[in-house]
Amino acid sequence: MAFHVPSPFPVLTAFLRDKEFRHSALLHFAAFLRLQLATFFSNKPLTNPFPGKIPALDGVRGIAILVVMLNHFFLHEFIPDTPFWKLVNSGWLGVDLFFVLSGFLITGILLDTKHRELYWATFFSRRALRIFPLYYFAVLVVWLEVVFVEHGADRLHDYASLWWFVFFLPNIALALNDNWVYHSNYLGINHLWSVAVEEQFYLAWPLIVKILPPRALVLLCVLLIHYSLPIRRMVDEQFHADGSWTMASYVLPYCRMDALAAGCFMAVFFRLGWHRRIPFDRWIVRILFCWMGWRVGESLMHGGTHYRDTLSALFFASFLYLALNHHPKGLVRRLCENPFLMHLGVFSYGLYVFHQMFRFVWMALFGDWLVASGWNPVLAQGIYIVLAFGGSYVLARVSWILLEKPFLKLKDVWAPVKKAE
Repeated sequence: MAFHVPSPFPVLTAFLRDKEFRHSALLHFAAFLRLQLATFFSNKPLTNPFPGKIPALDGVRGIAILVVMLNHFFLHEFIPDTPFWKLVNSGWLGVDLFFVLSGFLITGILLDTKHRELYWATFFSRRALRIFPLYYFAVLVVWLEVVFVEHGADRLHDYASLWWFVFFLPNIALALNDNWVYHSNYLGINHLWSVAVEEQFYLAWPLIVKILPPRALVLLCVLLIHYSLPIRRMVDEQFHADGSWTMASYVLPYCRMDALAAGCFMAVFFRLGWHRRIPFDRWIVRILFCWMGWRVGESLMHGGTHYRDTLSALFFASFLYLALNHHPKGLVRRLCENPFLMHLGVFSYGLYVFHQMFRFVWMALFGDWLVASGWNPVLAQGIYIVLAFGGSYVLARVSWILLEKPFLKLKDVWAPVKKAE
């Protein structure tokens, strides 16, 4: 008596033997594939899950500028070479937080307006009104001081020429010089390289957001984050035969795309609603935040400059994700909604420009005296931070009142944002 042994793969067996079944299966698969491709390449307007102003983002700016300022205000004369010095001397990472936040905000703005009229004119006009006045004011003040006070116009040539700054290319000059450049004995604007990186980002990113559908934009962001590390290594090898760290890998825009792309990724991620589809998303991000923080700390203590920027980009991106927590009692959100940090965030642009611009002035006025005073290093360092911060804050407030705010009021006159139809 013969026994019929059933196939362990009945669907496969039917597909191979039954022509009609095979034809029907292929039609269903083709329809499924078309649906997935249509979804992937869909360029429909997305819904912004954060309508209106997000107070916590001012706090994020406040944290970023506070970290950067403290990095420049801690003096090596007061702090010996210890792990603590390595920690306080790493405040330059705050620039990465600015880049992540900028990527998030700019991509969000572009996604929300890409289907509206005057997409290009509105974006570039509003960015110019925000960035140009204070930036060019700082460059003009340095030129006047060098030419008419120090009579050092002969210094302003080659990579130290202020024309690099006029055209938002100081980072290119620093990369080619492989070092900071010298302009003045009293004023410095080397730190404006980061503003130049953002301006260069503004030139390319609006076109990319306009062309690519959101899901393709997510894929591009992942690729940019992944390949930033090998790009930095390649740049270092181009400038130094031994592949050691170079200024170019620190200031060139395509070497800093991991931080910008991390923020861009989050802007698309939230607008696609993916955060609602991932269970325990905030716990996953908390784990990532702690893990990346640990890895960044290790790299600061034991070296590893190439991958540190990518780690810090993911660290700050996870921090920003937690700051955007819809739950009002979230720890990071409550931290970022601290009134003092939010207040600093409002004036963060002016604080960034002036705190380093007048660094040599602070040293000449009271820094050198405190170093030579023989006072307790902790007390002298504390006094220097308070005085330098106070001077920078006063300048930032004056700049806000007389320069920045008047131009910001012109946004709604010269470049109003039209509502989507």
